[in-house]
Amino acid sequence: MSTAEKSGLWTKPYILLSVTNFFAWLSYNMITPVLTGYMGTLGASVSICGIVGGLFAFTSLFSRPVSGVLADTKNRKHLMAGFTVLMTISLLLYSVIPSIPVIICFRGLHGVAFGISSTASLVLVSESVPEKRMGEAISYYGLMSVASMAIGPSLGIWLSSTAGYRVCMLVGTVMLSIASIASLLYPYTPPEKKVEQQGKRKLVIAEKSLIGLSGVNASFTMMNGVVSTFLVAFAAERAISNVDLHFTVNAVVLIATRILLAKKMNQWSLGKNLYPAFVCGVATLLLIGNAWSLPVLLIAGCTKAIAQGMSQPALQTEAFKSVPPEKRGLASSTMYIGGDLGQAVGPILGGALAEQAGYGTMYMLCAIPIAAAWVYFVLREKKKKEDSRR
Repeated sequence: MSTAEKSGLWTKPYILLSVTNFFAWLSYNMITPVLTGYMGTLGASVSICGIVGGLFAFTSLFSRPVSGVLADTKNRKHLMAGFTVLMTISLLLYSVIPSIPVIICFRGLHGVAFGISSTASLVLVSESVPEKRMGEAISYYGLMSVASMAIGPSLGIWLSSTAGYRVCMLVGTVMLSIASIASLLYPYTPPEKKVEQQGKRKLVIAEKSLIGLSGVNASFTMMNGVVSTFLVAFAAERAISNVDLHFTVNAVVLIATRILLAKKMNQWSLGKNLYPAFVCGVATLLLIGNAWSLPVLLIAGCTKAIAQGMSQPALQTEAFKSVPPEKRGLASSTMYIGGDLGQAVGPILGGALAEQAGYGTMYMLCAIPIAAAWVYFVLREKKKKEDSRR
């Protein structure tokens, strides 16, 4: 019996992983909303600010295939701790050196380090808890990032307005330092590796069997991207005030969903989690596209939270259960690739659609990827049943 099976869920290793996740995300959510404003004070153009705004996501995305290979072949604790420390050093450097090229360089490096560290840490979560409670563990672990999203942006904006951008970024560096300390304290004994057969080893950057589910994940993060990016402009166009309450309601319901359904992630099938998520995801985009009042946007905030809260932990859990333990790094990075792609492509596609057809139509059209993912999943489940009967 493993240590995790003997000691349950809330062990020292799991708590340290959760602390690392919370403070890494808290730092990110503090810095991201104010970074372009800081760049503006240094004389950066709007286009350069836009590049810096998206740089973290893209460098993180491009590091994902490498992160999966590394997590399956190297010491995962060293990857998590080493790259969390690298994140801290990167943020410190572009906090104290007021140079646009330095910020661009180290913001990009920050994204690469985040991509590798987060992939390794999610695999460590799967190793540090009992197999039968993995869904619950992943749900609570993800709750750390959700909680940071609820407080990080407001804290960052308040600090930058009262004490200045540099102070805000240095406080963000302190948050990352806490994450680094927690990751370094993580107790880890690497599992014994199986002796591999001699011969050429193929370089695999994604788990083939999980590409479809990664696409499903992308459909939900695409929804998140277009809502987060364009909702304020959409509300202004339709004269809907207090739109910030949508994000508050979304955060509260998302936290509640993660807590209330965490144990169900261990018991429910993937379909039992995803079908309500598909319904709520499509409903979210149709509601927003047809919204002319704040109450409709608040309802959409609730349905979006349910879609997110039920889909992501269920998909991540299924990915780990679908592969042997020695391939969990690849499984983790494959799911993250889909999530990052959806988050990055969503605003680009949404902006093009909004320019041609308007925000309302754009939101309704963006329901199509979730509907397509729904159809794919139904066909996937049907094929699995047919295969099991043979």
